[in-house]
Amino acid sequence: MGKSIEWFGDEKGNLLPAIKILDCVFVLTESQRILHLHEEELSTKKEGSSVQYFATGESALPERSRCQIIPPFVNAFKR
Repeated sequence: MGKSIEWFGDEKGNLLPAIKILDCVFVLTESQRILHLHEEELSTKKEGSSVQYFATGESALPERSRCQIIPPFVNAFKR
């Protein structure tokens, strides 16, 4: 099976490229900033080989404040 295509649905309805590493989801914003979110802050919708993440408004777990996962480089989001 091929690699899934991951997206984050923002509040404007845009689909932004996302990459999941362990329990972290990194999102490349339109301004080229990388957001660092965690799976408990998101809901997931899977369709075929596509995965979409949406913010739920939940907070990250307290132990996430020391998360050491290094985000990918911006060029990793290019498809």
